[in-house]
Amino acid sequence: MANVTVKFFATVREITGTSRIEMDVENIRDLLQKLKSKYGRPFEDTVIDPETQELKRFFSCMVNGKRIELLDGYDTSLQDGDAVALFPPVGGG
Repeated sequence: MANVTVKFFATVREITGTSRIEMDVENIRDLLQKLKSKYGRPFEDTVIDPETQELKRFFSCMVNGKRIELLDGYDTSLQDGDAVALFPPVGGG
């Protein structure tokens, strides 16, 4: 288990009611499961794809500034002191 800081942005921050928390987790998949348990249905409905149980399309997860797709995806192992950021889709024009 690693103690990591999880940073929330925009709508994810609104759902959690905070900009960051610390959690003890093993990897990204474990982190998402614990976030679902902690923040319940509002978090799950907004962030998690019900079919895959992974992030919804266009959501982004980064570990120390690197997208998880460039690491080991949802199996990315986390270390003490890592910073994980969850971003909702970005709109604009």
